[in-house]
This record gives sequence, structure tokens and C-alpha cells, in this order.
Amino acid sequence: MTVVLEPGAHGPWPQPRSSNPMLALVTSSATDDKGVTRVTVRAARIGAVTVTWGPESAPFFTLRLSVAAYPVQ
Repeated sequence: MTVVLEPGAHGPWPQPRSSNPMLALVTSSATDDKGVTRVTVRAARIGAVTVTWGPESAPFFTLRLSVAAYPVQ
């Protein structure tokens, strides 16, 4: 999935952190000349994970993901 973050009052978006890189890995992060940040997260396993931007104690933004299996036909 790709997350698009508009510029914030806090300045440029910091590097995102996954609470469990074995479950969801941040594969790319880039900021354009207008301050828009695009982050790609790849889910690898079933489970719940959070991706956060900013200080661990008070993140600017938190993305909560629940990854579920689906039948392949």
C-alpha cells in the first residue's frame, strides 16, 4: 500500500517506523519538492501492526493495519 502525507506544520515527515517489520515492512519513503511524502508499506504476514511517524512517545501520525488472509482461487 502507498500512504500519501501532505506537508504538516511540524515540517518534513520523519522516517516511518513499523512496530513489526516481519509483518509490515516500509519499503520506500520519498518527499517531493512540495513537501508531499509517499511511503510504501508491504504486508508480509497475517496480524496487526502499526506504522508511526514522529517521536515514539507522541507520534505525529499512526497507521494501524490488520492483515488478513484471503482465499486464492
